[in-house]
Amino acid sequence: MSRVSWKDLPVPVRRAVTERAGRVLSMDPAPRGAGSDLVATLHTSGGRIFLKGSRLEGPRADVRRIETRVQPFLPERAPRMLWHAEAAGWLLMAFEHVDGRHADLSPGSADLGEVAALLAELSHEARPDLPVLPVKRRWAPFAASAELDLLRGDILAHMDLNAGNILIGPRSWVVDWAWPSRAAAWLDTASMVVRLIEAGHSPQGAERWAQQVPAWKQTTSEALRVYTGTRLALADSQGSADLAVALRAWRAYLDTSPVARPRSADPGPGSFGVHSV
Repeated sequence: MSRVSWKDLPVPVRRAVTERAGRVLSMDPAPRGAGSDLVATLHTSGGRIFLKGSRLEGPRADVRRIETRVQPFLPERAPRMLWHAEAAGWLLMAFEHVDGRHADLSPGSADLGEVAALLAELSHEARPDLPVLPVKRRWAPFAASAELDLLRGDILAHMDLNAGNILIGPRSWVVDWAWPSRAAAWLDTASMVVRLIEAGHSPQGAERWAQQVPAWKQTTSEALRVYTGTRLALADSQGSADLAVALRAWRAYLDTSPVARPRSADPGPGSFGVHSV
C-alpha cells in the first residue's frame, strides 16, 4: 500500500491531529503494517504517539472502524488507544507509544519463548460479548459450517498474528487488532505455527514449540486440518503466496497421520523455554 506523508494529508485531517495531540514536530513512518494509509510515530509538543490513518471509502469502510469498537475488550498486552476521530473522509486512531522491536521467529531465536508466553496469556482472554463476528461467520466463505464448528469458542482471537504484530521489549506487546474474532483458545497459536513454518521451522518443530501453550492441548488433527484448509483458501484468495506455501507444508505434515495425534506431550528440553511475563 502506498503511504502518505504528514504534509500530504488534507488540512482538516492534520488539524484533527494537532487539536488532540499538540503541534507535530516530526514523523517517523513505520517500516511495517500494510492495513492503513498512514502508520507512524508522531513526535508532538505533547509527547510521542503512534498514529494510524485510513481513508474511509468504498464498501469496506466500516471494517476500518473495528479497531475502535474493540478497544474496551482488549487485553493489557495491547497498547491503549488514546483517541480516535474522523475528518475529511479519514479515520484517525492514536495509540500510546510503546517501545519494542518486531519479534524474530527464526529457528533458534531467543524471542520464541516470549512469544509462547504471550500466547499463553492471550488464550485466557474470554470475550463472549466481543462486538465482532465469531470465527464461524468470519470464515464462512472458506469452509463448511460443520467444519468451522471445530474452531468455535469465546476467546478473544487476534486472527492476524505475525512477527510484525508482536513487539519485544522490556514489556512485550501485541498490536494491530484490526481483525479480532471470537474463536477457540488455540487458534492464535495455530496462526503462529504457520508463521514459524514460514520463518524456516519444520511443521513438526513448530508444533513442538506450540506445546508450550496450554490451550494447544485442546486441538486435534481434525480441527487443525480444518484450520489449515480454511486458512489456505483465505491465503489463496488474498494472493498471500508465502503464507500459502507454509500452510501447504503443514497440511502435508498433518496428512501423514490418519488419526489424531496426542498434543499433550512434553516438548522436552531445547530453545523453546517460556519466559516469565
